[in-house]
Amino acid sequence: MEFLYQIFGFIFRIFFDIVKHYGLALLLFTLFTRLILLPSTIKQQKASAKTMRLQPKLRRIREKYQDYNPQERQQKIQQETSALYQREGTSPMGGGCLPLLVQMPILFGLYGVIREPLSYVLNLSKETLATISAATGIDPLTGSKAGYNQFEALTYIKNQLAAGVTEFEGVPAEVIEQIQNFNFKIFGIDLVLIPKDVFAAKDFSLAGLLVIAVPVIAGLSQLLTSVLSQRRQKKANPNMENQQMMGCMMFSMPLFSAWIAWSLPVGMGMYWILSGVIAFVQTLVLGNIYAPRKTIARDMVEETIYRRSFEKNKKAIAGKSDRAE
Repeated sequence: MEFLYQIFGFIFRIFFDIVKHYGLALLLFTLFTRLILLPSTIKQQKASAKTMRLQPKLRRIREKYQDYNPQERQQKIQQETSALYQREGTSPMGGGCLPLLVQMPILFGLYGVIREPLSYVLNLSKETLATISAATGIDPLTGSKAGYNQFEALTYIKNQLAAGVTEFEGVPAEVIEQIQNFNFKIFGIDLVLIPKDVFAAKDFSLAGLLVIAVPVIAGLSQLLTSVLSQRRQKKANPNMENQQMMGCMMFSMPLFSAWIAWSLPVGMGMYWILSGVIAFVQTLVLGNIYAPRKTIARDMVEETIYRRSFEKNKKAIAGKSDRAE
């Protein structure tokens, strides 16, 4: 995991150095990850349009075997349908689980960046972290509280600075300045807080309720995108098989998002919310750009041009062969 932490810490640090704000850097990082996922999202949209184009052929396959016994009919339909999708270079799932698979290493990498901002955002060395440990009594590398002690050290130093303490034994002045200017709040929420801990502490103040609401909003934002995506897939393929599995997938991703946002610091939940909102907007925009009717029309034009060009070249080759004889 250290390798992923280093990669995403480097990327996150670029954004942080630009805006000098942890929350805004998280927003830019989220936009960056959605750009990484954009090609697979476009692929899904194109696959959905191509699946709609295949509906007449799929309907003829079903009609072809309507007089067979149920078991044989199902087997024949599955075989011919699979062969059709293979010939057309598409899939009834319209892109599958690729976006989720791409997101997993991003999540693991971001988890390390959020958990250890002194190491991966401020880029402090282990030697500097050791001096912070000696000066504060909080070990940023090990310690308690499930490994989130870097935020404990950050908070402690910032509170001491607010109380008038300006020097910490062995900690360089430039590091103290970095920590003093490190802003890890957005919309008044400490991105270090963990919703389940806030709930367990019965902190039902406005700030506490905002923290607790983050997992709910994260799950709903993902659900909105999942519902929209499934509606488009159903429209493209009304007779789509594995409807039960699709329904399971539609709810599993929002629940997974809510669980992560509940169990980890608010920064992860904010990532899921921002990612969900951006994904929803992408789905709407790409749904218009790659609308099934438009995509089908473009494909038909391209195929016509290709076929005519192929026939023209074939005739030209035949003509040369005749003259040679």
